[in-house]
Amino acid sequence: MRLISLTLRNYRVHQELTVAFDRSRNLIGGANETGKSTLAEAIHRALFLRAKTGGRTQKEMVSTRHLGEPEIYLTFEAAGSTWELEKRFAGAKGSTRLTASGATPLKDDEAETRLAELLKSETASGGGAAKLLPTLWAHLWVWQGSSGDDPSGHASDHKDTLVHRLQQDGLAAVMQSATDQRVREHVAARYDELFTATGKLKAGSPPELARARLAEAEASLSRAREIAGRLEQAAAEHERSERELAEIDLILPGLREQKVVTDAKLLEVAELRRQEEARQHAWQTAATLARQLAEQDAAIRKLHEQADQSRDSLGPAERMEASLVAGEKEARELSQSAETSQRQSADAIRTARLRHDCAVASIAVLEKAADLARLTARAAEASQLRTDIRGQEEALSQLPAITAKDLEVLRQLDRAASQAEASLSAMATGIELIASDVAVSLDGQALVPGEARTLTDTGELKIGPGTRLRIHPGGGISLADARLRLEASRRSLKDALDRHTLRDLDQATAVLQLRQTLTQQIAQLEIRWKALGGEVLSAELTAAGTAHEAAKSELERRHAAAGSPDLPGSHDAAQQLRATLQQTLDEAEKAEAVTRHHAAQLRERFEAAAAKLQAHGDQAAQARQSLRDLETKLRILQETHGDATAREAALVKARDAEQAATGSLAATKAALVALSPDALAADLDRFVRAIAQQEARRREAENLRLIARERLTLDGSTDPQAELSHALARHVAALEIHASQQRRARAIEQLHQLFSSCREGIDRALVQPLADRITGYLQCLFGPAAQARVNVSDTGIEGLEIIRSDDSTFGFSVLSGGAREQVAAAVRLALAEILAADHDGCLPVLFDDAFAYTDPARIQSLQRMLDLAALRGLQVIVLTCTPVDYSAFGGKTIGLR
Repeated sequence: MRLISLTLRNYRVHQELTVAFDRSRNLIGGANETGKSTLAEAIHRALFLRAKTGGRTQKEMVSTRHLGEPEIYLTFEAAGSTWELEKRFAGAKGSTRLTASGATPLKDDEAETRLAELLKSETASGGGAAKLLPTLWAHLWVWQGSSGDDPSGHASDHKDTLVHRLQQDGLAAVMQSATDQRVREHVAARYDELFTATGKLKAGSPPELARARLAEAEASLSRAREIAGRLEQAAAEHERSERELAEIDLILPGLREQKVVTDAKLLEVAELRRQEEARQHAWQTAATLARQLAEQDAAIRKLHEQADQSRDSLGPAERMEASLVAGEKEARELSQSAETSQRQSADAIRTARLRHDCAVASIAVLEKAADLARLTARAAEASQLRTDIRGQEEALSQLPAITAKDLEVLRQLDRAASQAEASLSAMATGIELIASDVAVSLDGQALVPGEARTLTDTGELKIGPGTRLRIHPGGGISLADARLRLEASRRSLKDALDRHTLRDLDQATAVLQLRQTLTQQIAQLEIRWKALGGEVLSAELTAAGTAHEAAKSELERRHAAAGSPDLPGSHDAAQQLRATLQQTLDEAEKAEAVTRHHAAQLRERFEAAAAKLQAHGDQAAQARQSLRDLETKLRILQETHGDATAREAALVKARDAEQAATGSLAATKAALVALSPDALAADLDRFVRAIAQQEARRREAENLRLIARERLTLDGSTDPQAELSHALARHVAALEIHASQQRRARAIEQLHQLFSSCREGIDRALVQPLADRITGYLQCLFGPAAQARVNVSDTGIEGLEIIRSDDSTFGFSVLSGGAREQVAAAVRLALAEILAADHDGCLPVLFDDAFAYTDPARIQSLQRMLDLAALRGLQVIVLTCTPVDYSAFGGKTIGLR
């Protein structure tokens, strides 16, 4: 199948477009929005969309720029013939026409059916067309934005066709024979009877039933063995329990007697510990009282010493305080005198500064007046220019508003009128009869020799009885039509001149020249006006006047503040006065700085003396307060605890009580140590634990004896050994049946695996030629070491892997965006090459801007791959925004604009 040519009418952006395709290589280029993707879509819908499809799918094809329904005319080769396909998409009124070379045309449903047979594909129609269309020939039509999608699905979609083609290419030897197939199916059926989908044995299958019977036999054998063993164990346990009960009766009385003795000693220990606690409390009380009395006596003695020391140190501090008061007074008087001098210097500086500022204000007034005068002169010149501009603009406004474009339109209309007039002159046909020996008539009216007539429309000339001629003046166009055309051209020219109020074309040319001259003059005047600052001159003049008035007001305020001194009359005099006053101000500021420095030093001296006096006074006051606090505290302590003699007697008495409590406590602790209370508690725990163990042992032995008696009574009614022998025989038989069923199941499983592995080998052998073709294309991109590996399953191709020169393997999903585009294109070309055998050895493969992520260097290798596809018989069509990138492709270049 090969595309020959395409014509579109009223299809989206295309009003009418015709493209003739090369048989092998085609490069269609154009900028964005020129309709490249629309062209690809139109070919696809002509092949696969029924013409009577309506709804949204049909509306998307309708042009918003051109009137009429979308029409597609496609010529292609298929089934050994050249076919012409015509489709008009108009919803229910759509039509299809399919014509083979030299055959009767097919129409509508008949044509659609035959087209589907030629393409070996279904067609889309109705509400599901939008979803079905993208899947039809998706391996050949690489839509914009889908070039990087995994191509494995395309191979899976066409697996049956691929297998059929590969078998015909010489791989039939690897296919299974009919007998092999029947055996494989029989084994698969037996396998399905025995095993689940996960490879486990099915419930209810013979192996599973044998396993269940074996488990039942094993359970019966286990029960028989358990009964026989249980009987023997019961006899042994009954004898053992009797021995243990006798032994426990000998041990328990001694343990209980030892526990009674230990309990009595522990009661004695508890009483001694209560005595120890009371005597410990009495000793702590006596010791605490003796310690507190000693601490109080020491504190009172220490307070006496501190009060004496405070009285001794207070005398020198009071004498130092009197000396500091005299020094502080002297420093304060000197500081006040220096501050008075500083204020006088500051007043002198203020007077000098006011006079200086007045002189500066007078300079500002003179400068602002000069600026105002300059701006006034400029404003007068700019005003004159503005007047000249208005005059030129007024002259320009009185001329007709015509542009160079308007003049060109008038000239075109004038040329059209001239051409119509020339056509009219050449249109009429004249007929004159010179001489004739037979009757001649024109439109039924006889012509006589020497008579001439003018034809302005079709006429019939009759010569004799058997000759009739039809004459068409002007090639079929009547003189009346030519006259109408001339009148229409003149009327259009006249209307255009009237719109601009022009007399003729010459006046229009003169008016345009005059308008251009006036426009240039206006532009030159505006340049001069702007150079003078005309746009902002008014604002500047107003600002200058405001500034001058503000400077005058400032001068009046400064003059009044300075005592109204004489003002200078000129700018130079004002500058000289300002300099003199500046010098006076500088000298006053220097004098004031010296005075201020001296005053600061004296103020610091006064502040230091005052701070020293304050600090010493605070310290003296603190010392006095501290002495008073000590004396108060000492008096309270003496009132509370007595004098030295009373305190000494109380301390001796407390120490005697402490010594007596210490002896009593020591005697109690010695008695406790003699009884070893910790060992007694451990002994009691040990005796209690031993008695509990022996009693628990007695209960266990009694329970064991009781259980053994019951077991001997119950199990002794039958013969356990006979039951065990029968169970052993049943177990041996079940074991043999289970082994037989397991061997059969394993054999069927191994046969199933063997047939499955052989089938996988056949699938790999079938798909290997596809992998080899993909490898050939990939080597154009990645070098001669690159290989493709195709993985297969029952449902088709599961995935594609790329092996590079360094033996590294990459799945399609981990490739970069550009690499996915290139590898997907290689797979599509390989599929098309194999499937082309069902389409006269050729299929078109269309790439719609399919390599957006491919870098320019790889584009060169890509062209080698596309050229290889063309050499192998495919028709390659590349649509791109950058056709210059494919200059080495060597295909037919078609440009869209």
